[in-house]
Amino acid sequence: MVVLTTAEMRLVDKQARVDLGIPSLVLMENAGVAVVSYMQQEFGDLSGKQIVIFAGSGNNGGDGLVVARHLLNKQAKVKVFIYGQSDKLSADCAHNVLIFEKLHGNVEFISSQSSGKLRISLSLADIVVDAILGTGAKGALRGGLADVVGLINKYTIPIVAIDIPTGVDATSGAVGNGAVKATHTIALGFLKTGLVLYPGCECCGKVSVVDIGIPHSLTDQIKCQMTTPQIAEFLPKRPAWGHKGTFGHCLVIAGSREMAGAAYLTSCGALRSGAGMVTLAVPESIVGFYPPSEIMIKGMPETAQGRFGPDSWDALRKLFAGKDTVVIGPGLGRDEHITNLVKQVLTTWKGPLLLDADGLNSLSEQIDMLTTISPIIRRKWVFTPHPGEMGRLMQLEVPRINQQRIDTTQRAQQKFGVNILLKGAPTIIVGDGQTYINTTGNSGMGTAGMGDVLSGIIGGLLCQGMDSLMATVAGVYYHGKAGDEFFIGRGGRGLIASDLLQVLPELLK
Repeated sequence: MVVLTTAEMRLVDKQARVDLGIPSLVLMENAGVAVVSYMQQEFGDLSGKQIVIFAGSGNNGGDGLVVARHLLNKQAKVKVFIYGQSDKLSADCAHNVLIFEKLHGNVEFISSQSSGKLRISLSLADIVVDAILGTGAKGALRGGLADVVGLINKYTIPIVAIDIPTGVDATSGAVGNGAVKATHTIALGFLKTGLVLYPGCECCGKVSVVDIGIPHSLTDQIKCQMTTPQIAEFLPKRPAWGHKGTFGHCLVIAGSREMAGAAYLTSCGALRSGAGMVTLAVPESIVGFYPPSEIMIKGMPETAQGRFGPDSWDALRKLFAGKDTVVIGPGLGRDEHITNLVKQVLTTWKGPLLLDADGLNSLSEQIDMLTTISPIIRRKWVFTPHPGEMGRLMQLEVPRINQQRIDTTQRAQQKFGVNILLKGAPTIIVGDGQTYINTTGNSGMGTAGMGDVLSGIIGGLLCQGMDSLMATVAGVYYHGKAGDEFFIGRGGRGLIASDLLQVLPELLK
């Protein structure tokens, strides 16, 4: 499912109207009909229901007036309040106000004296429809609109927002000095990025997309989409004659005495996602920490602190032979020896690679080193930073990254020439000109080790021969879906990273 920014939606709308000749009033009519149909599906018979519609002076308000007219046909009791001046309505909005008034519809323009009527209408309402500001609005609510929005939010009744809740930026999801807290948001034509980014998405409630007659072919050039179950089509096939060598050998370089668990979780993630074999290279003093298992563990020379040391490289590079993928970073720790080791791996290994955690922190101290590596090789690589690690890589503050998650990830991908996975809610993946916003996962996954399992899952898919971008997208999707399986069945509190390993094989059939 494609996701559009405000600018992209504006262009698509213009192409539909100007290039194809679809009248804007037709699109508005289709939008209103679709919204009323949705309301019937959600709320049942609308006859006799008290429905209050808040409309603006632009085309979003026009959509609301079309909704009001069709609700009259459903024998609903409709009251329309318009925020704006009667002489400043858009042409299409004014057209639909006139039609509604000819049908003796109840319309009132909000003024400083309207507070009492608004309160009475809201106290009697069964449903509220928000059609004040559309996707073109940005920034803080101006004038008395913040007061109107605050009043709407005081009542515990269903609120249906048309296209986007008033006060939410349709591109960034930013919320200024307030926003309508909808229980349902009906996106017209296509999903908007602001509906899936925080904090805006918290104001949207249940989000649904309705067709309003804009040809989907107009979005063929849009490069941002949501992850869907169809990602299963990209999973590598498992031939009946396959054996452990068929499904790849993943080398995991991870762990330290203080963070030994990260290495184990990563290795298990690779096996559970289908890797044929996993070799785990760890500092030699922690080899005995791990139970006997399918993981082949190799101890490496270490420092007194139990980390990879200056003598680790000679032993480590001998493990490259016969490996299909390298995962490096989880639990390594941070010191000059780790920094040097990461540089040696990155400048030597030529195949698919995933860099995570302390591997990324080490890279941030020598970022110019990437320019010495062929772009062809870097296109096989995956970087998986959380916002703090992204901040070190891009020299940005974390709040700014979280406010511009898509833009930041896209710029990082262009700068480094690798596939970038920005962890968090929602997770963003960018590679080869494509952007994906993940749809799975939950707050129960906010616990230690989740990123290590994710690194292992992606590494396991890479060593089975998946394209680097699609392995990343699939890894993120199924990692989140595994978390959702536990969240739905048992609740999110108490979910731990190793729980995911139990359900991954069932999901990755």
